[in-house]
Amino acid sequence: MSGWGLSAGPGAHELTELTERQRGVLRCLARGLADHEIARVLGMNMGDVADEVAEILRRLDLSDRMAAVVFAHETGMLRLPLPR
Repeated sequence: MSGWGLSAGPGAHELTELTERQRGVLRCLARGLADHEIARVLGMNMGDVADEVAEILRRLDLSDRMAAVVFAHETGMLRLPLPR
């Protein structure tokens, strides 16, 4: 796996620090969904989504949502098609 080299810190092994629900929230974040969309997709309320995002950032020692998106991509949580 070749990383983008943008995140500083957590590695793929730290995904085990997250619950399955938190991994779902992180995948949604990495796909660019807003909190209200994540809530709808995962059947959560928006307050719970915000709480889960905060906990993801805390557990992975990430500074913000963008760092979480980069982390998700670098750890292979998502496989996006390469541009042609």
